[in-house]
Amino acid sequence: MPGYNHLERPERDQIAELKAQGLGVTAIANAIGRDKSTVSRELRRNAHADGTYRPMFAEGSYLYRRQREAVLETDAALRGFVVDRLAEGWTPEQIAGWLRRGIEIGLRALSTETIYAFIFRSAQKAKKLWRYLVRRKASRGRRARRSKDKITDKTHISQRPAAADDRAEPGHWEADLVICKRSRPLLVLHERKTRLTVMTRLASKTAAETVAAITDILARLDPGLRRSMTFDNGGEFARHMLIKDAFAMATYFCDAYASWQKGGIENMNGRIRRWLPRSADLDDLTDEDIQDIAMSLNLTPRKCLGFKTPAEAFLDTLGKTLTIRFNAPVALRA
Repeated sequence: MPGYNHLERPERDQIAELKAQGLGVTAIANAIGRDKSTVSRELRRNAHADGTYRPMFAEGSYLYRRQREAVLETDAALRGFVVDRLAEGWTPEQIAGWLRRGIEIGLRALSTETIYAFIFRSAQKAKKLWRYLVRRKASRGRRARRSKDKITDKTHISQRPAAADDRAEPGHWEADLVICKRSRPLLVLHERKTRLTVMTRLASKTAAETVAAITDILARLDPGLRRSMTFDNGGEFARHMLIKDAFAMATYFCDAYASWQKGGIENMNGRIRRWLPRSADLDDLTDEDIQDIAMSLNLTPRKCLGFKTPAEAFLDTLGKTLTIRFNAPVALRA
């Protein structure tokens, strides 16, 4: 297939004339020697607000868009910021939302569409920036084997308070394990309101090892940040009553095979898989490597938080302010 060439002004004049005669997209494309997808895209993207197609307006719209998209090719600092954030796992929407906050000194705001255009523009394809975009797998991997520990004294997730379901207050957590290859499992805790994520490697998948790690993490938190924790039905969470007794903390369980009921951590696990696919060997990573992944997740702005980062949102609950600029040091103010 020959490379795509942008329409010239005489071709836009022809399109307007033929459209005025009542010709459809296919007939116009045949008349000017262009693919029908090119004509369809032109009519969709460069039409006037009133729905009519005017060649002068269409030409201006095209040139304006090209000028806007070219900013990433001419502004090295902005381009470097975008590429660095993509490499850290940010989506174009997250980058655009963060820039709109006006925190980064000397960097202008961009639209999500401009960043996507930059990624897929032919000059950038050689750099393979597209590989940083999220790709959903067509099928799931095999379900990991569960611990043989039996869970008793379960409280169903339907009994979880509205403040937890609605994310109205902090301190409601979800827990899960991330399993890779034959290596040791990774415990992930996710705070529902702020989307903060805590990760630690376990020595084994036993209920004793799991509850010990969770207890160690919770012991470092203020009581107001220890309200509840929600699990799936994996046997590794069989000793949940130890958490309940130690911290006066409610524990809840999803229905069997309904992990979507704790959607916050399931979404986070998908993000973690960008760094740790199922084929990864966690034993090849140091504890510092794992904490670097957690830090990247917690310093990535989230649309649901008004493009604040989970770290900012979590510290807000402690009455502290985290000022982040990716071209300047991090500052923490009490």
